[in-house]
Amino acid sequence: MRNLSILGETAVELPDNHRLLELCVDVTEERVFVLCGDDSATARMLTYDNQYTLTDECELPFSASEQFMSMHYVMEREHVVVAVASGDICTAGSGVEVVGTVDAGIAACRWSPDDEILALVTGEARVLLMTADFDVLCEHALDEGQEESVMVNVGWGTRETQYQGRGVQQEDEQLTQQEQSPEIQVSWRGDGQFLAVSFVRAGMREIRVFSRDGQLHSVCEAVAGLEHTLAWKPSGRLIAATEKRAHRHEVVFFERNGLRHGEFALHADTQRALALSWNSESSVLAAVVDAGAGVCVQLWADRNYHWYMKQELRGADIRRVVWDPEDPMHVLVVCAAGFTSVRLHSVPAVAHVASTESNAASCVVDGAQVLYTPFAHANVPPPMSLHTLDARVPVRHVSFAAFGAGNGFALLLADRRTVVLYTCDSGRSCPQEIRRFVLPGSDARQIAWLESGVVVSLGASGVEITRIDDGDEVVTRSCPGCDSPVALLSAAPHVGRVLAEDARGRVFNVSLATERLELYAELPAQCVEIDAVDCGDLGVVVVGRTARNQLYANARLLSPACSSFYLRKDVLVFTTTTHYVRFVAINEGLITGDIPADDEAVVSEARRRVERGSTIVLASPTGDAVVFQMPRGNLETVRPRALVLAAVRQALDARQYREALMACRVNRIDMNMLYDYAPAAFMGDLAEFVAQVNEADLLNLFVSSLRDEDVTQTMYTGIQSQLAGEDRPDGAKPGKTTAVCRALRPVLQSVADASRFMPTVLTTLMCEKPPAIDAALQIIAALGQDRRDAALTYLLFLSDVNTVYDAALGLYDLPLALLVAQRSQRDPREYLPALGELNALPSEEYRRFRIDSQLGRHESALGHLCAALREDADRWTEVAGFIQQHRLFQQGAELLADHKRIGDVYVMYGDALAADKEWGQAAAAYLLSQKAVAQAVEAFVQNKEWRSAMSLASAADSGFGPQAVYDTARQASTVLEDHHMFGDAAAVLLEYTEETEDAVMLLVCGAHWAEAVRCSHARERSDLIETTVRPGMDAACESLEEDIGEIGEGFAAKVERLRAVRLTPLSQMTEMAGVDDSVDVMPDTASMASQFSTFTATLTDISKITGSTARRLSKNKRKAERKRVRGKKGSVFEESYLVDSLSKLIARVRVHQDAVRNLNLALLQFGRAAAAARLQRVFAAVVEAVLRDGDWVFDHQRVLVQGDAGQIDLVDDVTAEGLPATPRLPKPVLPTDAWRISALP
Repeated sequence: MRNLSILGETAVELPDNHRLLELCVDVTEERVFVLCGDDSATARMLTYDNQYTLTDECELPFSASEQFMSMHYVMEREHVVVAVASGDICTAGSGVEVVGTVDAGIAACRWSPDDEILALVTGEARVLLMTADFDVLCEHALDEGQEESVMVNVGWGTRETQYQGRGVQQEDEQLTQQEQSPEIQVSWRGDGQFLAVSFVRAGMREIRVFSRDGQLHSVCEAVAGLEHTLAWKPSGRLIAATEKRAHRHEVVFFERNGLRHGEFALHADTQRALALSWNSESSVLAAVVDAGAGVCVQLWADRNYHWYMKQELRGADIRRVVWDPEDPMHVLVVCAAGFTSVRLHSVPAVAHVASTESNAASCVVDGAQVLYTPFAHANVPPPMSLHTLDARVPVRHVSFAAFGAGNGFALLLADRRTVVLYTCDSGRSCPQEIRRFVLPGSDARQIAWLESGVVVSLGASGVEITRIDDGDEVVTRSCPGCDSPVALLSAAPHVGRVLAEDARGRVFNVSLATERLELYAELPAQCVEIDAVDCGDLGVVVVGRTARNQLYANARLLSPACSSFYLRKDVLVFTTTTHYVRFVAINEGLITGDIPADDEAVVSEARRRVERGSTIVLASPTGDAVVFQMPRGNLETVRPRALVLAAVRQALDARQYREALMACRVNRIDMNMLYDYAPAAFMGDLAEFVAQVNEADLLNLFVSSLRDEDVTQTMYTGIQSQLAGEDRPDGAKPGKTTAVCRALRPVLQSVADASRFMPTVLTTLMCEKPPAIDAALQIIAALGQDRRDAALTYLLFLSDVNTVYDAALGLYDLPLALLVAQRSQRDPREYLPALGELNALPSEEYRRFRIDSQLGRHESALGHLCAALREDADRWTEVAGFIQQHRLFQQGAELLADHKRIGDVYVMYGDALAADKEWGQAAAAYLLSQKAVAQAVEAFVQNKEWRSAMSLASAADSGFGPQAVYDTARQASTVLEDHHMFGDAAAVLLEYTEETEDAVMLLVCGAHWAEAVRCSHARERSDLIETTVRPGMDAACESLEEDIGEIGEGFAAKVERLRAVRLTPLSQMTEMAGVDDSVDVMPDTASMASQFSTFTATLTDISKITGSTARRLSKNKRKAERKRVRGKKGSVFEESYLVDSLSKLIARVRVHQDAVRNLNLALLQFGRAAAAARLQRVFAAVVEAVLRDGDWVFDHQRVLVQGDAGQIDLVDDVTAEGLPATPRLPKPVLPTDAWRISALP
């Protein structure tokens, strides 16, 4: 669905009226070499630069009357090689030299595409292959080896076995008897591995294929009427030639093996085919033909197995064409008096529409026919079309109207003067020709239809405006304003203007008011396709694509790999060479937003994959369809999510809820979009929503699709947010589904014919979270028999039948439960007896208890059981067992608060708590029962609340005797002693027993020296001071000195080792450690931010490992953690281990502060000043060491950080340059001097 448009034409005339003989191109220096002269003069070679200015000329040692067979520029040798029919070959570079002569003359000559081999056919019909240095590679007769190489054909499926109609055999005989041109043609395949030679043998033209080394490969199938033209397709698939038949000319194709492979007919007025030539990418075939009125160049292209004539280039005395070897859209048309440089481009043949009434039509040029298809109403695949228009003359250019609905179009015919205007109504009607006129100005190559009576043309003299009035008067005026050649005219219907672009990328507006070109925008490079759109506050934005596939929006590069684009009012759609179609919203993001690159791992509505080589034909301006053309030519229509969502949003904005819902349904868009796009507006329009949809099935689909998620934040974030690079939030929306269901249900129940929406009402109940099955069953129970059965069947479709059965049973409606059970797969032998048993129970409360207990609703069951207990006191045993079985003690206490059995409930509760070792709560429960004093005392004892236990036991009404009180005190003391509460253990003995000796011993064990001495004197047991207190004091002093000494030695040793470790470089520590690199574990000192370990070559992707690998890694991590804890000497874990150990030692020092002070005071009381002074000196030395080194230990911790280059370094300041680091171990609280007794020396 593309046409060939001429971007530029430059005609070059030869000086001195010389005639052009041959021409070749130097693509590296962009030069053109022309061989020219007249019959009476010596041939001359002219050199033109890329501006087609004559820069050099030289004479060749040939007469201009010679027949020149070849002229070719050899890039590596930097000279031009010229061959003449007489056999001479000369080179022209730094000088002119005849390098050799073929004695038999040269009948044909052609260089290989790689410039390494020269193929010659001599006048004696011999094939000669030579190197670039003109050394002969091989030579043999052209027709030798025929018997061995001719193909074998048994005749099946050949033309001879098919019925061709009357007179065909006679026609073939006449063609065979025609006189054949003796001209020989040579053509190489694009890779230079094979060449084809066309020559006449025994009165029949024959094509032979030779390999690169000169071996005969195949002989093509004999075709009557075959002409001398020959061109091998550079892609290597087909060999093109022409065949003259009685009433037509055909271009026929052969495969390399010689078999015929299709054909197409040239136009009926073709009288003679002169030459064939392919462009470098094999997309265009140029045929030089004599059409009766003169020689012209026809440019053909194929799509979908059909050949279209895209252009007809006319000129005076055209000889042949020369394609640029690198630029496939640059062709030189060689004429007798000069040559014309023509630059082409393949442009879309579809209107860039801006109106909703547009037909979105395509006009594909095929010679004099225009294939018209309105895609808005009919998608007809090529090569077919809805209508075929006959312009009677080949069409040169097509332009769609830039005004109105854009349904009109203008044709510029091949004579470059005649313009034909067509108009078409909206719909499938055929366009009608309304005017045909001749441009009075210069020859045009492009036109644009600006207004109803205004046509803008572009030709050699620039841009011209032609006005046509009702009287058919045609007036043309030049349109100045651009100082460089204009290359492109383009209608921009979105802004109602015609744009003109020059070779420097500047875009001008063709102003009718001033009849001048007004600068509109500047693109960074010349574009071959442009369009414009109004972008609100940003003004008009011009979008253009260059020949190098760069897509620009004004000066901004949108994509460096754009293969096609289509501009709508709201979105820019373009395809990329990486086989994606992209969507960019028309807003400020088009100029300023970030456009993410193509990434297969990212799922976004702003991009999607397309088939390789797909190009955009049309993006529907009003719908959600995009039509793509595949490389083979067929059309495919897709509905991308971006455009579908845009259509859904537009429908929701217009309150067209049914249209939006149907679009979501057809295109599988999440129905949550209907609510999430505008929640407040949707909730306010629920009545309108129901009225528009008006179908229970569609409403059910919507309700069942609801979930507690905002899809506009998760799934369908929109193109604009993609451009802005916004992160997708969580999108959770708790309570959304329930809120919508509860708001929609009253609306459904209030409509006139509410019964139609009963399934939807049930759906709203079942979609609530949690599902309201009880409410649904209550609604069903209130219905009549017929409606109830249908509603129940639908409910069972929505939910599991067992769940519905349990819910029905939970309503205590046994008939309804029976109805549900009958529609389930349950065994009637099971549910009928069960329901019968429940129905037979005399008490309603007890029946409900049984039902709730069966359904696992224990709290509700207990309520009904307690109510049944009030009716029948004999059910207490069942009540107690149910409370204990399901641990419903609190609920039982509330339900039986005024019942005489409340005490028993609290006793059961206390026993359960005591069994769980919750002694404090158990004691409270026993007290509430007012009948379990002993159990309460025991619970207080076990909870170490000895005062509460003893106060309760020693009360007058407790029932405890003196011995029981004594036993309780001893038990309490033992429990306290077991928990190292020595002071309390001694206190209970001193208050409630006479066990003074045991009490003093407990005080000594707890280091309560002053209290032990006081109790000894108070109980008149001074002997205990000598037997218990002083020995305990001496033992404590000795043990404390030993422990302090051990702490001091350990602290000093670890500080010394830490100093050595901090002086050791990390690299040396790693070498000493010999760490296993397979362990991917980060130590505490590694950087958590970088997620990189010094011992790990690569990061471990946990999501990609197998179960066995995960277990192995887990084991390695545990092993590494043990290494870190052990702090093996020389490992990188050692520093963190040492710092952690020192922190623990400092904590022990802080603990000993009070113990040292209390013991010293006791020693001084007994005159042990020397021992006290010694203990203080030992502890003071340790405290001084801690205070001296503590800050250095914790403030200078080394941490591992990752540098900019990925390396791991050690730094002392973790905030340096913001490098990420692991948190250091916190510095503990250091000891103070508050413990010290200053009076001691």
